[in-house]
Amino acid sequence: MKVALWQVPLSITLQNGMPRRFCGPYEALDFLENEWPNHGKWYHRATRDCRAALSGILSAEVARDSFVAACGEASLGCSDVQTGFAFESANAVFRRHH
Repeated sequence: MKVALWQVPLSITLQNGMPRRFCGPYEALDFLENEWPNHGKWYHRATRDCRAALSGILSAEVARDSFVAACGEASLGCSDVQTGFAFESANAVFRRHH
């Protein structure tokens, strides 16, 4: 498994209001597989893309975008740690890269 980190970590606001920081696809995949609140379309894509990033098939940044989209789908607050930019929807992320 490849060690992959995102250029900019993400801060997620959990359903209980607590913040949680994610630095790469390994942490995101662990959260998706063990603590995720619902399993929709973007959840499945994020899980697949995080696994692919850890295998070196996809870039870590593509997995990051998928994780952001899954957060939007699950109504979890998600922001860029460096800038504080809050992502509002899954579609905004995918317009940038896909």
